[in-house]
Amino acid sequence: MEALLSKAINFKTPLGEILTMRGLITHDHLARALQIQGRDGTRLGDILISEGMTGYYDLYHAVAESHGLSFVDLLKEPPQPGLLDAGDADMYLQLRVIPWRQENDHIIIAVCEVTPEVTGWIRQRFGVQTTLVVTSPIDIRRTVERLFGPAMEKDSCLSLWQKLPQISARITLMPRQKQFTSALLFIGITLAATKPVASALALIVFCHATYFLTMLFKSLVFIVGSRTSSFHESEDQLETLNPHDLPIYTILIPMYKEAASLPGMLDSMRNMDYPASKLDIKLVLEADDAETLEAAYAIKPRYQFDIIRVPPGHPRTKPKACNYALRFARGEFVTIFDADDRPEPAQLKKAVHAFRTLPQDVVCLQARLNYYNAGDNLLTRFFSLEYTILFNVMLSGLERIGIPIPLGGTSNHIALERLKALGEWDPYNVTEDAELGTRLASRGFRTAMIDSFTMEEAPKKITAWINQRSRWIKGYMQTWLVYMREPVQLYRALGWKSFAGFQFFIGLSTFIFLSTPVIWGLSLMLWIAQPYYHTILFPDWLAWLTSINFSLYMISQWCYTLYCARHYHSHSRPIAIAVLCFPLYLVLHSIASYKALWQLIIKPHFWEKTTHGLGNSIFLPGGISTTGENLTPVLIRNNVKGRSV
Repeated sequence: MEALLSKAINFKTPLGEILTMRGLITHDHLARALQIQGRDGTRLGDILISEGMTGYYDLYHAVAESHGLSFVDLLKEPPQPGLLDAGDADMYLQLRVIPWRQENDHIIIAVCEVTPEVTGWIRQRFGVQTTLVVTSPIDIRRTVERLFGPAMEKDSCLSLWQKLPQISARITLMPRQKQFTSALLFIGITLAATKPVASALALIVFCHATYFLTMLFKSLVFIVGSRTSSFHESEDQLETLNPHDLPIYTILIPMYKEAASLPGMLDSMRNMDYPASKLDIKLVLEADDAETLEAAYAIKPRYQFDIIRVPPGHPRTKPKACNYALRFARGEFVTIFDADDRPEPAQLKKAVHAFRTLPQDVVCLQARLNYYNAGDNLLTRFFSLEYTILFNVMLSGLERIGIPIPLGGTSNHIALERLKALGEWDPYNVTEDAELGTRLASRGFRTAMIDSFTMEEAPKKITAWINQRSRWIKGYMQTWLVYMREPVQLYRALGWKSFAGFQFFIGLSTFIFLSTPVIWGLSLMLWIAQPYYHTILFPDWLAWLTSINFSLYMISQWCYTLYCARHYHSHSRPIAIAVLCFPLYLVLHSIASYKALWQLIIKPHFWEKTTHGLGNSIFLPGGISTTGENLTPVLIRNNVKGRSV
């Protein structure tokens, strides 16, 4: 074994020479690949495949020859039954090594590369009675998927629950929470039956108080966010990044029934300003989604695109699919892009730069999100204004104040090992991003905003918007219920400021949506029909309180939208109309919140699917307009940065 390993590590013939001698690549291809290798410091084989100069089969045949070893096709000659151990599945994927055959005490091991790390693990795991053969990474990945996929799917569902059940949303209400809720309902019903007027007034005053305090808190956050920019500038410093030092970066792209979105997404990934051979892109597809799988295989993406097929199982959620895909991830950092996303090409470089320059307690980064089809109709303009307020101002204010940032569902970046140590995403939480942001803060870590953006597609129909928003609100409800299981422990972990921010931004925001019909309905009744009601039911002080709260809400919303429209949107009549009507947008939130509450009771883990590929117009910073398929070239040509729509 020792002699064989020594022979294998020292190449007989350079890989490039073998490929050119066999006519598998041209001398021009080899010269180009060596030039890229000198610039980026990537392995030659990875460059050849990522640039489309050769394929897996030819490359790894040449790798085998360069090591003086045999090549084996695991798809045609699968490993001997019973030889593989499920407990080693992660190591098979990480080291790209797998046992293939056994003859008495002698084991034949299939590897993709012969390195000290690989040979060291083989010695430790199997001893010295081994022989090496070469196979391709696809063969090993598909073999592991075939043999251990169901077990890995189950682990991706239950891992967090088994390790940290107290922060898992698998159970909506713990026994103690059920007892408290039952007692609260009993007291409320009893008081309503015995003292209906006093109970109604108490409820109304409570709604008003939470309404006012939440508006006050959000106004403070908005003022801080608008006066100070927390975006960590790195555009001018990207040139200091040495391509040799750029790490492998994993990008997860979960998709379900989105074959139409594939070409645009793959085009965006190909335009990323990052060495192609250092991109580890996972197209995370459901195994029974035949249409999207067929479309993905038909496109034949290159080396940096892996098609991960998630076995069917419950819950069928985005975080479960991403947890499953993490088993195959190779990067130092990981991020998620949705099927409709169009990220800024320099986003990954900016993230790497930020991770290397920010304090060590900053372990997660969030890019700004907005919508490239904001000009489709009034609803998409509302949505774009809302995201401008949130990602350009509010989250910046939260970071400056020191309050946990609820992550967006895409374009958040984190170290892969850190994410695994935290327990990965909660597959039972349908707003897994906001939950992870809270979990990071409760462990003493921070999230920072980076000066980069990702454009998405906004739902253009009210039904689609309500379906999507009800899922988000349901996830906020889940997150609040999970972390309020131990409120004292959460207070100690977060501190008073972050604890209060969690209550206002996660908990009371949802309550505001639910109480809006009460506040607005009461306002209309008081203004229109108060003279006809008894003053005990509607005293003068309640009329004043209602008028003040309603007026403050309208004024604050107009101030938010006017500021953001002036700073981040092109001036136009449609935007002006959207700003004027924006306070009415909250009505839709209330409808979605009641749907979310109902679903939280009857089907808490159901994932409302958002259909993409329906957007028409493209609305970009500075008044840029184009079509969806030409979005990425426009972003590059106009060097869009610093602001989002």
